[in-house]
Amino acid sequence: MAYAGYLIKVGTYTIPLSIIRAETYSPYKSVTDLDSYVDANGELHRNALEHVAYKIEFETIPLLTDVQFGDLMGNLYAQMSNQLERKAEVTAYIPEINDYITQDMYMPDIKPVLYYADGEKVQYNQIRLAFIGY
Repeated sequence: MAYAGYLIKVGTYTIPLSIIRAETYSPYKSVTDLDSYVDANGELHRNALEHVAYKIEFETIPLLTDVQFGDLMGNLYAQMSNQLERKAEVTAYIPEINDYITQDMYMPDIKPVLYYADGEKVQYNQIRLAFIGY
């Protein structure tokens, strides 16, 4: 299945393209080895594991308001199977395979940085979000 009009979905919630800075969307798979070694001749012998953990990273557009950020986070938390771990089923577009993967992932710490605040609203610089597969 090729690109289907969205980049990432957490549970049933599709993160709107309008809040993703497209140039920061970076999905990749992390191949893990077990007991790989280099022999006496310097030749690498790899034992790549079949299971692949994916990692999805991107930034939001700058100047999200507190309301927009609150809506995003509320929708994400509503989809988490374990909110303490920030664990959810994530479906994401992976350009390397021109397809989507679905995997249990966790969302690491989020560090919003304020851009502006007054008596009526708060705005944030772009906010980095990531999802890391198990």
